[in-house]
Amino acid sequence: MAFGPFPQLSVSSPVLPGASISNITQVEGTGNSSYNALWTTVSRRFSSGLQFNASYTWSKSIDYNSLSAPTLITVQNSYDLRNDRGLSDFDARHRLVVSGIYELPFKGNRIKEGWQLAAIVQLQSGNPVNIITTNTAVNGVANTLRPDVVGPVNMVGSVERWFDTTAFIPVARFGNLGRNVIIGPGFSNVDFSVLKNIKLDEKMRLQFRAEVFDLLNHANFGQPGRVVGSATFGQIINTRFPTGDSGSSRQLQFALKFLF
Repeated sequence: MAFGPFPQLSVSSPVLPGASISNITQVEGTGNSSYNALWTTVSRRFSSGLQFNASYTWSKSIDYNSLSAPTLITVQNSYDLRNDRGLSDFDARHRLVVSGIYELPFKGNRIKEGWQLAAIVQLQSGNPVNIITTNTAVNGVANTLRPDVVGPVNMVGSVERWFDTTAFIPVARFGNLGRNVIIGPGFSNVDFSVLKNIKLDEKMRLQFRAEVFDLLNHANFGQPGRVVGSATFGQIINTRFPTGDSGSSRQLQFALKFLF
C-alpha cells in the first residue's frame, strides 16, 4: 500500500526538516477471496468405437487482489481494501470442454485398419477488465485509481469499441466505479487430429499423427484497453495469446512414434 505522496517533511520536523520525500510503502498480507463453482462431467464409450467426454464449469471467483506478485500495488485506497472487492482477474463464469475419439470401422489390411479421429472443443466466457486512470495525485501510484461511472455501462462487442467508453470519466479522487466490472472477450478453440496405428508385431507398432491446432483459425481477442483517456481505451489491439500459443492461429503438426 502507498500513502502520499507527501512533497516534503515539515520544516519544524526534528528529523531531516524540509527533506523531500515520496511514497511510504507498507507491505502486509491482508486479503480475502472466495470461489464457488458447479462442475459437471459426462463420459460415454460406445461399442462402435466412439467415445467422448464433456465437462462444464459454472463458477464465480471474488477477491481483493488477484496478483501473484506482492510488490505490485493495485489497491485504489489503502485505507479501504474492501472497496477493491470484485471479480477475480481470472474469473470465467462458464467453461465447456468436449473431447472425443472415433476409431474408424475400416478392416481388411494394414492400410485400412488403425485409423482414429480425435477432437477437442473449448468454449469459455471472458475475464474481467479493471478500468483505471493515470492519476497519481491521490495515492501516488499510477494506474490504480478507477474513474467515475456516469452512465449505463453498455457492451458494444467490436474490436474498435468493446464497450461504451463515454460512461467513464477520470476524477481527482477515488472513483465510484467498482473493480473488474467489464468482461472481456471469450475464448473458443477447436483442435483436431488424425491418427494411424500400424501394428508391427505383438509388442511393437508405429503411430502416425497429423494434428491441427485452432482448426477454424478463429481469432481469440485479448483484453480491451483499460486506461481512461488513452488512445486505445476500449479498443482491442492484440490476440488473447501470442502467435504460436493456444488458440492464436491455425497450426499443423506431424509426428511419427515408435511404440514398443
